Amino acid sequence: MHKTLFLILVLFSSTVLAVSDQIQSLIVGAEQGEPWAQLNLGAAYDNGIGGLQEDPVKAVEWYRKSAQQGVAEAQFNLAHCLATGRGSQQNYAESFVWMERAAIQNVPEAQFLLGVMYMDGVGIHSDEKMARKWLEKASKAGIEDAKTVLKRLN
Repeated sequence: MHKTLFLILVLFSSTVLAVSDQIQSLIVGAEQGEPWAQLNLGAAYDNGIGGLQEDPVKAVEWYRKSAQQGVAEAQFNLAHCLATGRGSQQNYAESFVWMERAAIQNVPEAQFLLGVMYMDGVGIHSDEKMARKWLEKASKAGIEDAKTVLKRLN
């Protein structure tokens, strides 16, 4: 019995060390300004994975750094956090700016949410023409919810 417990502890310890090494590598890369490391470190904080405690404020900090370097996925994640107030004060106008940047870079989920933002006037004035434009792009990219919303607009 003790041998089994010892073996489990050894296996668990090596797994934890490997994860810690991966996170440490992400931290080093993120601090050195690598945008993809910043995005992934933000996601690790956002979801509390890799041995990190969930910390939405740090997630937003790292998403922002990556987003400012043009990473579309980071722009989308930052926009989502700003829209929901997760890890930051809710700010629809700033959320709109980042969502649009991600949508322009062909992130289908961002195209969908940007269309909804235009449709509902969230962070920007309501504009049915722009809503249709972005919802159609999202629909063509396979976002089923976009198809549903477009049917409601017709």
